[in-house]
Amino acid sequence: MITGGFVKISIVGTGVQGSAIALTLTRIPEVSEIVCSDIDYARAERVAQKLGDDRVRAERVDASNSKDLLRVIRGSDAVINATLPKFNRRVMDSALRSGAHYVALASDDPLGEMELTREWEEAGLVAVVYQGGPFVMNVLVRRAADELDRVDEIRLRFAWRLLGGEEAIPVWSPPWCPEVALAEWLKEPLVYEGGEFRRLPTFSGIENYRFPDPMGEAEVCFVDYEPVYTLPRFIGKGVRRVDCKIPPDKMAGALIRMGFASEKPIEVKGVEVAPRDVLFALVPKPADTYIELLAKPEGKEALTIPPERGALTCDLAEVKGERGGKAVTRTFYRISNSLELLNRLGIPWAGVAVPASLTATMLASGEIDAKGAIPPEGLDPNKFLKRLEEWGITFREKS
Repeated sequence: MITGGFVKISIVGTGVQGSAIALTLTRIPEVSEIVCSDIDYARAERVAQKLGDDRVRAERVDASNSKDLLRVIRGSDAVINATLPKFNRRVMDSALRSGAHYVALASDDPLGEMELTREWEEAGLVAVVYQGGPFVMNVLVRRAADELDRVDEIRLRFAWRLLGGEEAIPVWSPPWCPEVALAEWLKEPLVYEGGEFRRLPTFSGIENYRFPDPMGEAEVCFVDYEPVYTLPRFIGKGVRRVDCKIPPDKMAGALIRMGFASEKPIEVKGVEVAPRDVLFALVPKPADTYIELLAKPEGKEALTIPPERGALTCDLAEVKGERGGKAVTRTFYRISNSLELLNRLGIPWAGVAVPASLTATMLASGEIDAKGAIPPEGLDPNKFLKRLEEWGITFREKS
C-alpha cells in the first residue's frame, strides 16, 4: 500500500473518462496532487472546479507536442493517458522521459507499444499500454491461465443494453468518445486462430450469445480489440484461439458506408467540407453530460443519470484448456448496472475509471512488481483484483 500522501498523477485528456478518473483519484487519500490537462483548457478547469478539491489543478496541453507534455507532466509519479490513441506514442515517450509510470485507456498499436519494453525496463518503470473497462477481463484470463497446464481458447464477450429500452428513432450518440466509438468499426477485426493472426470482415460473426442472467441473450459480432493482440503473446501455454465480440453498432456501420467517416473533403454547394468533420460537429458531446455528473462541492446536490439512460452491461471471459490431463472450461463474468454503480460509488464510468486509477496508484507506490511495457494481463492478478474488490468491483465464475 502507499504509505504517504506523496503521489502526483497527471491525466492527459479530461473528457468523459478522464474526468471520471480525476474524481476517482480524489477518493484516494494517498494521492497528493492531480493534474487535469486538456487541449480545451476551459474543460479541464471546469472539471477541477466541479471536483472542488485543493489537490486538483487544471492545465492546457497539446498532446501532439512533446515539449508541452513534458511541461505539464513534469514531476508526476504516474501519467494516465485518457486522450485519443493517435497521441499514445507521444504521451508514452513524454512519461518515460519524465521518469513517470504510464497507463493508457486504449491503444491502436498495443504490440508496437509493447516493443518499447526494454526502454521502460532500463528506466525501472512500467507502462500499461491499455487498461480499464472491458480490458480488466484480461487479468481474469491471466489468473485462470496460471491455474491451467495448457490454454487452448480464450473468448471474450461483452454486451450492454439501455435500461429504458431503445428509442423509436435513435440518434447516434455513443456515451464515450465518438471518434473512438466510430474507429472500432473502421478496422477489420483481428482473430488469433491456429497459431496465426488473421483479419475478418467488419460486422462478421454475428450471433446471439447467451450471457448470464439478468443480461440474457444478446447479439454480438467480431470487433478489433486490443486483448486479441496481446493475450496470445503474453499468456502462451499453447493458445490456439483468441477472439472478441461485442454488440454491433449498426448505426456506426451505416454512417461509415455512407461516407461520414471520410476525411477527404467533398464539395457541398461550393464549399469544401470533410464528411467526418460534419459528423462530429453534429454528434452530441458526451463529455458535457458526464462532467455534470461529477461530485459537486459540499452543499450542492449532485446530479444523477436519468433512469432511462442507465445501462446494464456484462463482461465475460471464457478460457478453455487442460489441467491434470482433463479438459477444463472456466468462465468469469461481471454484470453491472450503471445506475447502481453511480449511486454506490458516486463515479460515472467507474468501470473504466477505478481500474485505471488503481493501476496508476499501484505503479506509483511500487505495489506492481513488473517492469517494462505490458498489457493488463501483465499485472499481478491477485493483487490487482483484491484492490478492485475493495471498491466493490467483483467477478463471478460460471458453474
